[in-house]
Amino acid sequence: MFIIPYSESLKALDTYIKNYNSQCTSVAEKLKQSTISTAKDLIRIYGLELLKIKYNPLMPLPPLRTNNKHLATISNTSGRTIQRHIKRLQRAGIITHKKWRGSRASYDIHILTEILCITKAKPVENLNPDRNKSNKVVIDNQVIAKNKTTICPHRDTSNNGYINNIIIAVDKWKTDTSSLPLTLSSKSRNATGNSFTRYTGEIAPKKYKNAGETARNTRVTEQTGAEILESDVARSVSLSFYVNALWKLARNTIYKEHYLTKSQEKKAKELLFKWYDPVPDKKLADVHQVYVERLGIVQKYIAKDPKSRYVQLPDKYFNPDNPSGFTGTRAWYYQQKKRELNVQMKLILHSQIRRFLNNEKKETAKQQPRLALFKACETRLGKLGQPHLVREFHASVLNHSTHKFLQFNT
Repeated sequence: MFIIPYSESLKALDTYIKNYNSQCTSVAEKLKQSTISTAKDLIRIYGLELLKIKYNPLMPLPPLRTNNKHLATISNTSGRTIQRHIKRLQRAGIITHKKWRGSRASYDIHILTEILCITKAKPVENLNPDRNKSNKVVIDNQVIAKNKTTICPHRDTSNNGYINNIIIAVDKWKTDTSSLPLTLSSKSRNATGNSFTRYTGEIAPKKYKNAGETARNTRVTEQTGAEILESDVARSVSLSFYVNALWKLARNTIYKEHYLTKSQEKKAKELLFKWYDPVPDKKLADVHQVYVERLGIVQKYIAKDPKSRYVQLPDKYFNPDNPSGFTGTRAWYYQQKKRELNVQMKLILHSQIRRFLNNEKKETAKQQPRLALFKACETRLGKLGQPHLVREFHASVLNHSTHKFLQFNT
């Protein structure tokens, strides 16, 4: 069961923002779509956190602890952009309070409770106010009749609960207790049923041992059925969030010029779910960022020749068993990372060469010690773990006179 009803909460957010924007005098004060998306992400993250801590609606709402880097990863924006969005949401009153905990720590924020639409639950003893009254009547009616009755057994000998009509309303008491939503499983006549539905025909959800959730599966024997269900619901919501985010990005980039039916979009989300399902909870954000970068590589590839380059339909492209689809971009991703690393190392090499040569061009009084500077540049390149960079540095800066000077001063 979701603590925050997302559909109602997002509608309340849209209504609040519409009223706020209508009262703004200038366009700059109004909340833009990017800021609204950040607010929706905050509500979704807050709902997941409340599920993880098993929040009790009878208790006061705890703050949401997060940081700009985490929000930027989810929203696919920069940390500075998230910082501006948080300030605008504070001015609008959507974020009622923000507690800063230091530049290297996460901050706490409180979201307007009217937007969250969290319904406060009633205490357990008051869930059915007529129950105590009916129970009292049942107990009072359990009296033995004083009138004389026959000693012959009832015709229906199998129903021995009605012999001589001595006990009254016992069957009604059984019906009431079995229909209560808080009936204990040990007292229920359906001992093998589900802890919520009491229906034995339901098939228990499968537990995938190789889904990257070893720690979560080892806790199954120590938890009750309700707790396991909450953890599964929390993970399902988290996976759905990342699946929807990646599909939205793919729909607006590589499938922007394509018409897709609802069945194709549904199939695409089902296949994307397979990409996230084996990933542990702690690595979902990092893996999602990798998938986003891989989609960016595909978009750049198509943009170079859009007339002759295209992607397959989602039911084939996102199939994990299709080496010509999204699976093939894994090699592209590693090639790009390798190329970026080589470029970065070349830039570091050129900066150290310029550093040494610029020092040589200065006057003697303004020069740094040649030997100390040479050793510093050599040490900087040595930390990269690429010996050929050090050799290229030597070949670029050492002429005959410099080599002779270093030879006699080392």
